[in-house]
Amino acid sequence: MVDAAIVHGENQQGYFFSGRRYARVKFTPYSGDETIVFGPQQIKDYWPATTKAGFGRIDGAVAVEGTKDEFYFFFGARVIRVKFSPGGDDTLLEGPLKITDKWKSLVSTPFDTIDAAINVPGSSTEAYLFSGTNSVRIDLSKDKIIYGPYTLVDQWPGLTSAGFDAVDAAIPVPNAKVDGEHYVFKGSQYVRIQVIPGAADKLTWGPKPIADFWKSLDWS
Repeated sequence: MVDAAIVHGENQQGYFFSGRRYARVKFTPYSGDETIVFGPQQIKDYWPATTKAGFGRIDGAVAVEGTKDEFYFFFGARVIRVKFSPGGDDTLLEGPLKITDKWKSLVSTPFDTIDAAINVPGSSTEAYLFSGTNSVRIDLSKDKIIYGPYTLVDQWPGLTSAGFDAVDAAIPVPNAKVDGEHYVFKGSQYVRIQVIPGAADKLTWGPKPIADFWKSLDWS
């Protein structure tokens, strides 16, 4: 099971987290070509900033828009902001903070924990957050809810048609053929969807078994 994943802007490779381990994966979208570059290894041994923050694992992650190397990592009810370069150490820039202290607009919503997140295509500050069966669109910079909360069944018909009522992890498709296309993982399955701001998502591929198309993740 994939708990969280990110794509680094410098090398366009994926970092996949599962339990207390992670692996770096080089993959070519639409081709089935993917291989482990590094790992799997213990998160605590190679991510000192997350260890310093007391994060035993990574529950969710999302890129800090406008940067190539900064990410928010979520663990339980807490969030940190981390900067890292491939092959180098990570640096703790902010946190750990309670999610609802970092973004007070999420108080009294189901989002005291975050399972996954997707940057809103075309926006420099907004993201879709996922927690259980719920989603919300939020401006992370202004700490303002744009839309929601709502259930995936109500507002994500593409994911719903794939049988996804929740999201474990999501990453953008590098050099996507379709604007806003993302890989989304749930349990043993994954899909590609097109995320369209202000409109319904579209299922572009899947659902398919992770084991059949991401053999580099057989350790997760």
